[in-house]
Order: sequence, then structure tokens, then C-alpha cells
Amino acid sequence: MRITGGAARGRTLRAPRGSKIRPTADKVRTAIFNILGSRTDIAGGCWIDLFAGTGALGLDALSRGATRVIFIDDSRESCRSVHDNLERSGFADRAEVRKLPLPGGLRRFELRNERFDGAFVDPPYRCGLSQRTLQALGEGGLLTPGAWVVVEHGADERLAERYGSLRLENSRFYGSTGVSLYAMEE
Repeated sequence: MRITGGAARGRTLRAPRGSKIRPTADKVRTAIFNILGSRTDIAGGCWIDLFAGTGALGLDALSRGATRVIFIDDSRESCRSVHDNLERSGFADRAEVRKLPLPGGLRRFELRNERFDGAFVDPPYRCGLSQRTLQALGEGGLLTPGAWVVVEHGADERLAERYGSLRLENSRFYGSTGVSLYAMEE
């Protein structure tokens, strides 16, 4: 598993041993950033990587010029892995890693009035976490107008057209993986 584009392209990422993490495949990450690149400028933005796992999605955003990425996962092993990958890639000064339950932990950022230009959401498949997280993002105050949310989910999972102010713009499928893109209404 490697960073797929930008300044750190090709840098190897590590995942915890024996972990239940399901890292986003390089091919899928490349597709995600190609789709995003045609809709928004990642460079200069502040993003949040939810259910971060190894941090691959947020690291790719940092490599492509994101100003800051906050990585959130409820696993101590995953948070250590993200810290390690940030150090190895040279992006630790532009990131924060938090161990919080999701989607409930998002409330802490709302209370601090933090806003994000985009979010990566990659929860365990078929647990209802995609839907609950999208609902929290669409109804909360974390996303700036025009923000993008990328959700990785099981290809057999159906997501709604709307979650609060989030509107489905595009869905694509890569084998057993679905990727849905939502836009925050302006």
C-alpha cells in the first residue's frame, strides 16, 4: 500500500499486524482522487478522515496539498498506525490524530466550531455506520458550504440520495467496494 499521488507519491504505508483494518486499495484511492480532482481543489483545504484505519485517504490528501487533515478512529492500533505513517511521509506537522468513537465523537469538533472542506468516510461495511455518519455530517455544522464527502461502502449497501444538507452526486463500484460522493449544499 502506497500514497498514490502528489508530493509523497510512492511512499509505503504500514498497517497494524493482524488488524481487522481493510485499507482502501491503491486503485480505488486513485479513482477517488481523480473524481474529486474534477470537482474540487484539495490543495489548501482542511479535511477530516473518519474511520481512518491506516490513514491512507487523508495521507493522499496531504500529499496532494491539503493544508490540514484530522484523522479519527476508535482503535488505538489504528491511531498508532496513522501516527507512524504521518511521520514516515513527513506530514505530521499538518495533521492531528484522535481516538474517538464515531459518529458521536464528531460533536467535539462542532463544539470547537471547526469546519472542514471535505471528509473521507470509510467505516466497516454493512454496520449502518455509513448512514449514521452521513446523517451526522449532513445535519451538523462541521462541513463548509460546497464541501465534499467521499464514502467507501460495500457495493451491496444502498445509501440515500440525501442526508440533511448532503446530496448524492455520484456512485461508482469497484468489485465489492462502492464509492459514493456527496456534496454539501451551498
